[in-house]
Amino acid sequence: MTRCLVLDLGAGSGRAMLATFENRQLRLDEIHRFDGYAVERDDGPHWSLPCLFDEIEESLRRCRAEVGSLDSIGVDSWGLDYALLDHAGGLVGEPYHYRHPRSQRGRDALPLAPEELYAISGAQDLPVNTICQLFDQARHGPDELAKSRGLLMMADVVNYHLTGNLRSELSLARTSGLVDARTEDWSTELCQRLGLPRQLLQPIIRPAEVYGTLRGELADRLGLGPVPVISVAAHDTASAVAALDLTDGGGFVICGSWSLIGLERRVPDLDDGVRAAGFGNEGGILGRTFLVKSLNGLHLIQKLRAAWQQRHGRPVTFAGIADEVTRAGALDDTPAIDPSDPLFFNPPDIIEAIRRSCARNGIFPPYDLGGLALAVYNGLAAEIGSAVKTIENLTGRPLSSLTLCGGGVRDAVLCDRIAARAGKTVRIGPAEASSCGNALVQLLGLGQIKSLEEGRALVEQSADIRDLV
Repeated sequence: MTRCLVLDLGAGSGRAMLATFENRQLRLDEIHRFDGYAVERDDGPHWSLPCLFDEIEESLRRCRAEVGSLDSIGVDSWGLDYALLDHAGGLVGEPYHYRHPRSQRGRDALPLAPEELYAISGAQDLPVNTICQLFDQARHGPDELAKSRGLLMMADVVNYHLTGNLRSELSLARTSGLVDARTEDWSTELCQRLGLPRQLLQPIIRPAEVYGTLRGELADRLGLGPVPVISVAAHDTASAVAALDLTDGGGFVICGSWSLIGLERRVPDLDDGVRAAGFGNEGGILGRTFLVKSLNGLHLIQKLRAAWQQRHGRPVTFAGIADEVTRAGALDDTPAIDPSDPLFFNPPDIIEAIRRSCARNGIFPPYDLGGLALAVYNGLAAEIGSAVKTIENLTGRPLSSLTLCGGGVRDAVLCDRIAARAGKTVRIGPAEASSCGNALVQLLGLGQIKSLEEGRALVEQSADIRDLV
């Protein structure tokens, strides 16, 4: 029996999953779920790493109490954001959230044209990219950079907390827009042309390699010993894709706070037509890459739920929203937002943003909860359906199928709407795709499985995966 701790950190919440591999079966059990590390400050949203580290250590304590020992630990997280470390190993300030206003400010000030950036990194042109955030910091916060020893993306800073070793995992680094897609290393050219501190960027580590072992003080305090910390596909999107059987050439949609639609490839596509279509390349594992587009996702429904509760002073469940959508859909199936509208980047009033977006589209704006949610669902599904057609145009061939995965597949309304818009054979699951991918890469690193294909077959037989009928 092999036991791996999966630390799967999303921008909305995190969870610790115990992955047990026995008799050629993989089982995932939730040990701890937590949030509260996204914090709002006077200048905008930030991340509280002390809070996150406390929850990570609580996850390790619960694992120790549950099973006694672990064979490995792996961490994946959202991309884009970073922390700065000083020469004593402490934090230089509180890390910024990608939805902080500085992201767009940095994007607007970049002196390189989008096609120049894409020709090197192949990354999506997004205002939230690390390259935009870091460029803004170089212009408006040079003192913090001057006293920094290193820059780490979020899963990497957790791995630093666990091991004391400074490394940058490849799939996570590629979300920064600072990695050369051809060499799979940090781009010295981009750093020089933008005046960014190349010396702060850490050596690249690849999935299934070992960061190190649980550092002595932490291991002793938690009673776990020198557990190896394995580099998984540390970007949660890459971990999710690692778990999917895409051998038939099908596409995928990762349904979460963001909706990410894409297609696995063997080499990055640096044709500027890909960038112009809103797509980019991200890093997979074991030599793979994937074409992907990041679309707005279920964080809009989450914000709507919170706003409706606050406005009306009563609790609202997601199941209750689904019921309201069903009732609204029976009356009128026309409301739809444009999820790409800048209104939805970080709206202070999501209800008003939905109504304004509908009005811009020439649609009578809804006022009931069901109509508001329906407008979001319709907009999300329409955008995914359009992206399917764009992928087919870019690649010159139809997608054979579409696999929906991530926590959003538990939302039947969303899945049904996507299936109707995509016009493809749709497979559902696994819901815990990023955790599954995290676990299978740990098993690769431990030598318990021999290939990605073996790991994907293991997920297929162990997880809840079904066709949508």
